Amino acid sequence: MHTSKRITTKFQRIPGRGASRPIRSFQVAVAVVVLVISALAGLLGCSASSDTSRPELDVPFVFYVSRDPEDNPRSRFGINEQFGEQGSGHYTVAFDATDLRGVAVLKTGQDNCPVRLPTFSCGGELVDRRHGGSGQSFRVSSAHGAGAGDSAVLRYRLTSPGLPSVTASTRIVVGKPALAVETRADRDGVTPGGRVAVSLTLRNTGDVPARGVSLFISTRDGLRMAGKHRNCLYRGTTSAWCRLPADDVVIPPGASYHLAAPEAFTLAGDATYPTVTFEAAGLGEDYVPPEEIASQYRSGQGSALRYVPGAGQEDGKDAGAPQATGESAAHLQLAVRSTSDLVALADTARGPVGSQADVRVGVRNDGPGALPAKVKVEFAVPAGTTVVSSPYDPERDEEVIDQVCRALAANGAPLAEASVRQPSARRYVCTAEAGKAGATTTFPFTLRIDKEMAHRGGRVTVADGDSHHPSNDPKTANDSADVAVSVWPGPAWATPGLCATAGIALGVSVLVAALATWRRRRSR
Repeated sequence: MHTSKRITTKFQRIPGRGASRPIRSFQVAVAVVVLVISALAGLLGCSASSDTSRPELDVPFVFYVSRDPEDNPRSRFGINEQFGEQGSGHYTVAFDATDLRGVAVLKTGQDNCPVRLPTFSCGGELVDRRHGGSGQSFRVSSAHGAGAGDSAVLRYRLTSPGLPSVTASTRIVVGKPALAVETRADRDGVTPGGRVAVSLTLRNTGDVPARGVSLFISTRDGLRMAGKHRNCLYRGTTSAWCRLPADDVVIPPGASYHLAAPEAFTLAGDATYPTVTFEAAGLGEDYVPPEEIASQYRSGQGSALRYVPGAGQEDGKDAGAPQATGESAAHLQLAVRSTSDLVALADTARGPVGSQADVRVGVRNDGPGALPAKVKVEFAVPAGTTVVSSPYDPERDEEVIDQVCRALAANGAPLAEASVRQPSARRYVCTAEAGKAGATTTFPFTLRIDKEMAHRGGRVTVADGDSHHPSNDPKTANDSADVAVSVWPGPAWATPGLCATAGIALGVSVLVAALATWRRRRSR
């Protein structure tokens, strides 16, 4: 569901959606050609004794072979056989690659299924799909002299003793469609709680037509879809999946198509940096979510989503409106007239000289806008005290992930590696997530009160941590706060915590004594 890029291939079936297809991330380009043939044989709605049981063979309807020689050594397709819970015995998958001559070349990918053209077979023992099934993989490349658009059919036949045979085929096409995405909002400076329309244009930069188009739309940070098309599937109001077949849209190489009507979105009242992502690919090159995710999507009821030839018209649109482009995905961040008031949070260290006191420093977002960005919280340690403990997460240390707080020298240079326990210092900088309005983040420190003096210099200062997502803080006066030190007479062990514990113990003792006295009086 979200640039040379690597393709991730899995073997999955989407119930009710027809053939299985290669599953790949839209966040990477399609430089590596992967064909996935998922052969899933199981009994559909039949009992073990039914004589009408029939296996099921799912295969991709099309597979595109890159003409780029650098892609071909890594190009591969795989077959994954999975049988239902009642599957047992031996199975065979016969391949007929006769039609591939002069178009594509098939080579062995694994020793357990050698390729012997023009026909060959692979076999194995049936494995319950609950246990992952079995599989083989092969390599495929375009044949010498094959041109863009040349195609051939690879045929397969699945057989198993006691079960009827099943046949299927995949069309292998030389060349690939590649859809560049261009998107633009209809205005600049959107108001929180308002609406915005976004246009979308797809341009085929590949060398073969895109026969059918898959489109993913995802939103975040306060942006919601205002309507739901009947030919799209939705997960809530933040994710849509639209797969239009070749009967609805074919985009030739070099051609552009755009949405017949812009997509409408609504903004939450606290939206500050709402973002929408459009990811597009030709069918057969598209990402297909795994079944557990696909099952969460539901069909819309509104008008159908349609593409029409040509680029979108820009007449009458705000020239300063945000826009975005991408090879297969475009991430459009809207400009919203909103601010986030960042408030520094400080504390007071209390206790006698020599004692240790816990303090918390941090930041609060007083809104009105949410801030999906990092915020820096700088802590200057008050004079006359020493830091004996600062925030530390051993899991971050083990995974070599930055600690949330770093110890700094006077010149701002780090005093230790980012992932390790930080040493005692006079200055720290912590990273917080600002979050929604009202969200608070604090960091615990333990100070030792070294001597009684004018404790000055303790201070917490907050500032934006992401230059691309500023808070536009309207009240800078509360961006800093003093960390005070309150010293009282007494031994070092007379800490606030100990005094509180002693007070509770004294109260309990008095209560017990009073209860004992009351019982003695009643017994007389």
